[in-house]
Amino acid sequence: MKLIHIALLIMLCSATTSYALTPSIKDSQTNHLRTKQIEQWREDIDFMQQQLEQRHIHLYHQINADFFSKKLAQIKQQLPSLTETGLTIGLMRLIKQVGDGHTQFAYWGGKHHRYPLELRLFGEDLRLLSIKPEYQHLLGATLVAINGVPIEKVRTLLTPILQGVENSYSERQRLCETINVAEVLHGLKITQDLQGASFTFKHPTGEQHSVILNSLTRPQFKTQAMSSLKPARPINFTLHDISTEGIDLLLSNNGRIAYLDFHHYPTFSAMKDFTDDLIDLLREKKTREVIIDLRNNGGGDFFVGLHLAWALIMVDNLNWRDGIYVLIGRKTFSAAMSNAAQYRQLLNATLVGEPTGANPIGYQDAGTFSLPHSGWTVMYSKRRYRFQDSESAGVQPDVKIDLDWYSYRVGKDNQLDWILNNIQSRHHIISQ
Repeated sequence: MKLIHIALLIMLCSATTSYALTPSIKDSQTNHLRTKQIEQWREDIDFMQQQLEQRHIHLYHQINADFFSKKLAQIKQQLPSLTETGLTIGLMRLIKQVGDGHTQFAYWGGKHHRYPLELRLFGEDLRLLSIKPEYQHLLGATLVAINGVPIEKVRTLLTPILQGVENSYSERQRLCETINVAEVLHGLKITQDLQGASFTFKHPTGEQHSVILNSLTRPQFKTQAMSSLKPARPINFTLHDISTEGIDLLLSNNGRIAYLDFHHYPTFSAMKDFTDDLIDLLREKKTREVIIDLRNNGGGDFFVGLHLAWALIMVDNLNWRDGIYVLIGRKTFSAAMSNAAQYRQLLNATLVGEPTGANPIGYQDAGTFSLPHSGWTVMYSKRRYRFQDSESAGVQPDVKIDLDWYSYRVGKDNQLDWILNNIQSRHHIISQ
């Protein structure tokens, strides 16, 4: 019996030791690549180039083919001295030079971790808009350093590797989306590990506070309780129960104005069900003005968005002369940018806000493939679209209004307020 106990104890100790010596996912990403990993990544990189050349509508529309091959060869030669995060940065830097926002080697292509905070650029200030509740007193403060590295240097390091960038507006958006990704900060040598980082914020008084945040997996980040600064929804509006996933419908108390917060694309069937109800509701309420908010819509299927346009066209009681508005901004990307341009044409809509993050003429319609060993997801462009006659950095609004920090910090949305005031002033003139 004692021999059995001793044997079990030895097995348990061996198992414990084995577990302790097995590197975690995070450790494996921060250590130099092992021999087998090097071989597999060489094959993955060759596979990536082959697939991009075969699948992309025109891979070398901006980057030179010889330059691209040469840089990939250099990365393969450097593999023995790289960590996985360092390799990721190298590939992000190169793929960024392909020159279209839908061709990406992005951090989300593999497992990644985020620090629990969200930021937005107001002017050149990176303002804290969301963070763990225990640090809510920092909301609105300006980020000035990460792990002691000044934010100006952090931005200089980040900008060349940002994915999904087509102009300066999407660059500002992607900076805020990427700056809290643990693997990116480590790959750029801003942080020493993937577990934690120090973030330093500056209050308007000049006082600075540093907090250490632990990184979270994607599921953890989604469920993490956060305190946030964000504008309140318009007053005298009520959320209607026909709202669907991705589209919140708010109706003014008198039914005159419909506000559609179109932040994600639903399925085509869900959009059809929604628009069937929407047509009946707008007719019943004799609605005159419609506001479609695409500022937080990063894209999807623009044919789904076109179905919304078709539904609105079925409602004759809308003010078709000047009563349709579309809010756009730096996050309005891909299909959302396409629909914004189309709504201007099909709905005679007035576009209000900032220019879109995606360009109206360029490569779009993303396809994906996975690398055979790492499982990393790579994106590429399948189509080229022209949503206006001349090229421009983003779809330009008819009424350009930047989101104002001083309004935002007290819960006001100055872009939406402009539209509501414009409607009210026209209604007052008509009533007279």
